[in-house]
Amino acid sequence: MALVNSETESKRRDVKRRWRPFNRLTTGPTVGPTKIRKRRKRSNRLGIYVLVVVAPTLVVSAYYAFVAAPIYVSEASFVVRMAAPPSSNAFGSLLQNSGITRSQDDTFSVQEYIRSRQALKELSGQLPVRAIFGSPQADWLTRFPRFWETNSEEELYSYYSDRVTVIHNDTTGITMLRTTAFHAKDAADLNTALLALGGDLLDRLNNRARGDAVKFTDNEVQEAEQRVIDAQKNITTFRNKELMIDPNASSMSMVELITNLSAELANTRARLGETRKTAPDSNAIPYLTSQIAALEQQIENERAKMVGSDNSVAPRIADYESLVLIREFANKALLAALDAREAARADARRQQLYLEVVVPPHLPDEAEMPFALKNIFVVFLSLSLAYLLGWLMFTAIRDHESG
Repeated sequence: MALVNSETESKRRDVKRRWRPFNRLTTGPTVGPTKIRKRRKRSNRLGIYVLVVVAPTLVVSAYYAFVAAPIYVSEASFVVRMAAPPSSNAFGSLLQNSGITRSQDDTFSVQEYIRSRQALKELSGQLPVRAIFGSPQADWLTRFPRFWETNSEEELYSYYSDRVTVIHNDTTGITMLRTTAFHAKDAADLNTALLALGGDLLDRLNNRARGDAVKFTDNEVQEAEQRVIDAQKNITTFRNKELMIDPNASSMSMVELITNLSAELANTRARLGETRKTAPDSNAIPYLTSQIAALEQQIENERAKMVGSDNSVAPRIADYESLVLIREFANKALLAALDAREAARADARRQQLYLEVVVPPHLPDEAEMPFALKNIFVVFLSLSLAYLLGWLMFTAIRDHESG
């Protein structure tokens, strides 16, 4: 019985072996559970990749293809120059090329002003900035205010900062002003108006510098004039007090008087000596003697007036010469102050700072932005890298748990 069962089982195996190719053709190959899991993982990864990478890339592509508004760009270049002061010699004039030098500090001032809220405020007074940035032709993601923004001044300034770019080249000293808008004319108008506002800023700086320079020299002239007036008043007070117009002139007259008296005394002494020799008993001898004594006394009195006491002329001469010297210094200081004021006024008549436009704003005839292909590629690449990093992290965590 056992032998019959074994033979029957053997025949069944032979039949199954013969009909196995036919079964594969009719029912398909036999799939194991491992292969099924691999296929499910592969399909899951593909679904996640489509959801994380492909779908957002398609959404961004659709946005740039059907929704995004064209953005026009207007560019201009300018440089801030400063008029050099006139040179005092011919060699210095040769070293100054055209009398104009570059002013880097004032260039930075213009840059910061263009980026400032004050520039936006003054620009809004000349152009409808809100209407330009909120153009109906713009899409809802780029027009002002966007759905996450309010219509406040701060939000407008933040949006303005994104639409206006100022780039300075330290090597050439040239600054580029770049403005963007949804219309070509609006972009050019914004650029032109900002350049004009930068020029107005330099004008205000010029006027302030001129006013300060002229005001300072005017004060110097007034102080010098007051010193001259005070010096003259001191001389007048001295003359009224001492009853003397010019002590130097008075001393000269005294010297001349003493000289004449000395000459007369010498003559009288000579006559007395001659009389004593020729007529010792002459009645003229007492007269000549008394005359000599009188001349000597007068000479001593005149010398005492000049020197030897506080009431003499010599101390008064010193005081008067000091007052005169002070007046001369005051006159020279006044002349120097007047020359400085004339130089300041002449310098003020010249414009100190210039905003020289190198390349004027152009009217674009084609939209330069947005960069659709570039942005789509960046989105695709970024999402792909993010997906790859996430998959690597997930794989590492799974291997760590299974190990």
